[in-house]
Amino acid sequence: MMPLHQTSEARKICGLGRSRWGRRPLAVTLALALQLLQLQRGRAENHVDVRYEDYKEEDGRMHVQTVALYGDVQLHPVVNVHGEFVYDALSGATPNGGLPVAGDPGWLTEIEPDVRKAFNLAASVGWGRNTTTPQFAYSLENDYESFGYSLNHTIDFNEKNTTLAVGVAYTHDNIFAATLSSTRNKDSGDLLLGVTQILAPKTVLTVNFTVGSAHGFLNDPYKGIHIPYYPDEANPNPFARTQAGDNGERRPGTRNKQIGYVSLTQFFTPVNGSAELGYRLYHDSFGILSQTVSLNWYQKIGKRVVVSPLFRFTDQNAADFYMTQLPGDYTLNDPSDPLYAPLPQYFSSDYRLAAMQTFTYGISVTAKIKDRVSLDLAYKRYDTFGTDGVTSPLLFPKANVFSVGFRIWF
Repeated sequence: MMPLHQTSEARKICGLGRSRWGRRPLAVTLALALQLLQLQRGRAENHVDVRYEDYKEEDGRMHVQTVALYGDVQLHPVVNVHGEFVYDALSGATPNGGLPVAGDPGWLTEIEPDVRKAFNLAASVGWGRNTTTPQFAYSLENDYESFGYSLNHTIDFNEKNTTLAVGVAYTHDNIFAATLSSTRNKDSGDLLLGVTQILAPKTVLTVNFTVGSAHGFLNDPYKGIHIPYYPDEANPNPFARTQAGDNGERRPGTRNKQIGYVSLTQFFTPVNGSAELGYRLYHDSFGILSQTVSLNWYQKIGKRVVVSPLFRFTDQNAADFYMTQLPGDYTLNDPSDPLYAPLPQYFSSDYRLAAMQTFTYGISVTAKIKDRVSLDLAYKRYDTFGTDGVTSPLLFPKANVFSVGFRIWF
């Protein structure tokens, strides 16, 4: 059973869902759209997928429950229509930018229960060696609205042993969080170029390169930052002020990114299984450089069961403007005061911008329980750790992810 690419766990593992704000964007993800297209081109039967997923962070942090429905219908020998609807229910608490203190929940903000409803619709049209796929996506929640558009195109060469791909995407987001004085906007665009090459009957190589740029309101309106007040004889107890929204963190108004990805899939006849090894290199204008290595194994057992363990590791450095707190109290307005420090141009204490390592490991089991029905069960463990020696380890979440789904062919 093919996984549903837009479910909440997938967004979290990409760093898009580990807080109230980070889960946002919708999703015209070109690499996933390309992967989806390649899988669909080989299928001739209509089907519907249903999946439930439960993502739960430890210590009362974020809890996301997702129901997703995906369908693929062949309207014509060269036309496939596919769409997905996603419903997320969110609750829990998220870091607010203050310095964590063990036993003191003040650095966490309990969120109001929220829901996110999203859908996307695409049509793959084949003509000769070409396949063109336009897609539209929409997402709405209490404080965020997103519109996404993409166009992907693939061309087959060399008796379909080589596939070249190009994709473009544009997303417009409206942010109307209660912490903001007015609605803010964000626009982003991406361009993907890729090639898939069959190296041998049982070996496939995929290489993708993506460039993208986002402009507008790139802050998290629910994040503030610790402003220290140092103890003295008159005030022996330090305290901090954290603010959000208009007076919260401050990120640049533009973020450019470059992503390279390569994967090698090899089938091993003696064990009737295949391995997929992937490597992803990410860089952006915030100063973040990250590397991800992934390994998936697909083991067929008998005629009806596939067991798939997975492991993924990511290492990233910190954004140029990441800091756990401001260097001083800029509100003093007196440069001669030893506690005064000017306000930096950009600053954020969002742990997702810190130097960190992420480990994801798990296993899924897919079983064909009837000729036209398959069942999918999966568990993933998600662990993050700071590596700068400064950021509190309390900030970095650890989560368990359970999912169940089934596919019906018709």
